[in-house]
Amino acid sequence: MKKLIIINIILIIISLIIFFPRSIEHGIVVNSNSKSINVIINGKEKKYIYKGSTFPKFTVINFKYNLLKAYDFEIVNPLEDRIMLKTSSYYDTENSGQINLSKKKFFYNIDKNNNISLGKAKDIIIGKNNIKSFKNKKGELKTFIVFPVDYTTIRVGLSSTNFSSIYHKNMKIKCNTNSKLYSIRDKFSIDIPKESIIFIEPKDKDLKITINNTNVLFKNRVYLSGNDLSMESLERGNPSFTPVYNGILEFNILKNGMTVINEVNIEDYLSKVVPSEMPSFGGIEALKCQAVAARTYAISDMISNRFENLGFHVDDSTKSQVYNNIEQNSLATEAVISTKGIIMTYEDNPIDAKYYSTSAGTGADYKDVWFKSDGSSDNKPYIQNNNYLIPKKELPKSEKEWLDFFKNTNIKAIDSNYPYFRWKVEYSKSGITTALNKTLKNLYSVENYRDYITVYKNSKKIKEMPILKDIKDIKILKRGKSGIVKEISFIFSNAVVNVQGDSYIRSSIKCNEQYTNEKTVLIRQNGTSLTNIASLPSSFFSVEKNEKGFILYGGGFGHGAGMSQYGAIELSKNGIKYKDILNIFYKGINIESIY
Repeated sequence: MKKLIIINIILIIISLIIFFPRSIEHGIVVNSNSKSINVIINGKEKKYIYKGSTFPKFTVINFKYNLLKAYDFEIVNPLEDRIMLKTSSYYDTENSGQINLSKKKFFYNIDKNNNISLGKAKDIIIGKNNIKSFKNKKGELKTFIVFPVDYTTIRVGLSSTNFSSIYHKNMKIKCNTNSKLYSIRDKFSIDIPKESIIFIEPKDKDLKITINNTNVLFKNRVYLSGNDLSMESLERGNPSFTPVYNGILEFNILKNGMTVINEVNIEDYLSKVVPSEMPSFGGIEALKCQAVAARTYAISDMISNRFENLGFHVDDSTKSQVYNNIEQNSLATEAVISTKGIIMTYEDNPIDAKYYSTSAGTGADYKDVWFKSDGSSDNKPYIQNNNYLIPKKELPKSEKEWLDFFKNTNIKAIDSNYPYFRWKVEYSKSGITTALNKTLKNLYSVENYRDYITVYKNSKKIKEMPILKDIKDIKILKRGKSGIVKEISFIFSNAVVNVQGDSYIRSSIKCNEQYTNEKTVLIRQNGTSLTNIASLPSSFFSVEKNEKGFILYGGGFGHGAGMSQYGAIELSKNGIKYKDILNIFYKGINIESIY
């Protein structure tokens, strides 16, 4: 009897093991037939015995299974909704609004050959129609399938006048053609006749919109679709003009204010970027270089999701690329059209196509411009040290040689005909001491910047910025092979302050009477004098000390990595084609069409 009971218990346990149902949520079908089904679960592919109808590839299913079979299949319907804004805790979707994220999330990429692989959150580009999202039983977003993306549209965050803020107090728009105003979530749509005037302003958490003197309140984002939409409340350029936009203008209320986003065809966007970033006198090949670089930069920024918490891919200022700050011209538009869809790639990915105004005769390695406080940097092997001297010769090795190099206004290089190729600025001891007290205090007050600034007092590190007295010397501590200053030391009678990094070094040395309390003049190689400019033109410089103070001799304008725009212009004038020019500035790249 005892044996029988034990046998029965064992049989029950075996039966439980064999038949006990396990539940699966959000399996992704990769293959199914009349005998089995292959499903990806939490990133891993598993095979189950299955008899029934087949499922289309990439169907998302919930089901149960035991050791004998899978059963109780339920197809999970996707949320085919654009994700307009991303945070760490929720995504804001176009039709359904804010939806919380599951603590465990899974992202899958489908490539152009219809193969699936595990992805990451960064693979979701906001505002695109290539996403299928799936909710779990709690109503949270858990699973995302990302299909190949269409790069032909871009979302541009529009800044206020003078590019002072991404947030707007109000907006006045003139519709120069028949347009449409609508809100998807508020289920509202109205045709707007040509010549209509629209006022938009935040009102508490709503958007108040006045259309030809009629007021309407909206709780959700509002869109204005049309062409030749004049933003009457914005000024751009010098001399100033009223910018006009095509495509869709999108208005949304965020915590800090109202944002305005222009969703537009990327080629239309580029036709207003290229003239804003490069003058046309260099000819069509230089403008083609700018068009390809700008298109590559825009798509790279789009992929990076840098502004995903604000809802756009790029902004219209120098934080991304200047957009619509100079009116369109036919030659720039021709350059955009003739290079349609062409970008630069490295190992099948769009490159980070950095560019700047003028070189000092050399180009900097990416890692010498953008690096962390510990010296580490992202790997961008296509942006390397470069030598643009004509004829090419060995670059300086010592500080004395670099000083002679930057003092020499007779050196020839691809962009040596342009004013910023060589420059100098002179400071009195009291003037630069006054300026550095202001700039270093401001920089040190920003927590993210503090890692790039080291303060010493009596040879010991301190964690505060003292009032700096009587400057004694300025020394270059680290320099890249291209000549770019990577770290500089300001030596005062009571402290030593070391600053590293291109943007921090340039921001610390202002060429501005507001900081120096005396007239401060930057003299360019063509003899023109500039006063009250924001900061040093570049970090390519040397310091000469004299009895009165210091003279900085330098060259170039901009960060110095990637393409020199005036260098490209000069090469274009010399008859070199745009692809050959781009290969001078970016190493090991492919130039290809993506649409």
